[in-house]
Amino acid sequence: MAGKVFKRVTGAIIRQDGKILIAQRAADDECPLMWEFPGGKIEEGETPGECIVREIKEELNLDIRPVKVFMRTVYHLNDKRIPITFFDAKILGGEMLLNVHNDVKWIKAEEIPDYAFMPPDARAVKKLLKAKPQSGY
Repeated sequence: MAGKVFKRVTGAIIRQDGKILIAQRAADDECPLMWEFPGGKIEEGETPGECIVREIKEELNLDIRPVKVFMRTVYHLNDKRIPITFFDAKILGGEMLLNVHNDVKWIKAEEIPDYAFMPPDARAVKKLLKAKPQSGY
């Protein structure tokens, strides 16, 4: 395992009515206008599950429940290792607001190749494209 762990992050695979929620990064953010599965950095003393709930509330004003771990992976950036936990998650409530993103879309898994995703999301994208369609949670 080469490289120093730089940060640990989470991402949410939120499904509803046969579609997946994706979010477009802000124009003034790192990797401007690229698409991602929403999430963020784990804070000190926080579990990955607590992190994803907090991040989705902060970013999209949605209350979610992580249903299960969709996958764990590590993104390598120069000499840094960034462990990522992606969760399958269900929306419990809230009214969507774009607090940090430029846009959001509900898309079918087969539409994923139409969007330029952040490099750390590449393995989750591949797994979603190989998976059988799911109706959501």
